[in-house]
Amino acid sequence: TGTQQHPDPPAMSQQSNLIHIYNGIPFTTRSSAELLQSLDQFQAREDDLLLVSYPKSGTHWLAEIMKLLYSSKVTLTSAIEFGETTKLEELNNLTTKRIIPTHLNYHMLPKDFKAKKCKAIYIIRNPKDTAVSLYHYYRENPNLPTIEGWNTYLDMFLHGEGDIKQG
Repeated sequence: TGTQQHPDPPAMSQQSNLIHIYNGIPFTTRSSAELLQSLDQFQAREDDLLLVSYPKSGTHWLAEIMKLLYSSKVTLTSAIEFGETTKLEELNNLTTKRIIPTHLNYHMLPKDFKAKKCKAIYIIRNPKDTAVSLYHYYRENPNLPTIEGWNTYLDMFLHGEGDIKQG
């Protein structure tokens, strides 16, 4: 496991410096390999709330609603997988209840979330809407490889190649 050279999916231009592979999953460089390797050292709290979703499925929209629903002070963090290793220390220093979004799959979640049985909300969006939103996100984000066009992207999406963990 760990990082390795990324063979570009055929639909993307040669911009492999924007992507790295960790445990077989493509991530943008906004998710450092060091952070991904250190996730199992993260200390979860029993009152942590995870918002788990496929990218561009409405995570931020639901997170803002969740913040409004809590009458006590909560902190909405950025996705746990985005940033450098200092991110985990910053999260551990928060004194409020934490709402933590993630696009990680179950096997990559920090083990402490499972051990402490933290609550999680799994967000599902119509795959057609997700594909369109993610396509436009790719086109507008200079931190992601260039997509040649909708038909190319749709083929990638349908073959499971459209999910690059981005920030």
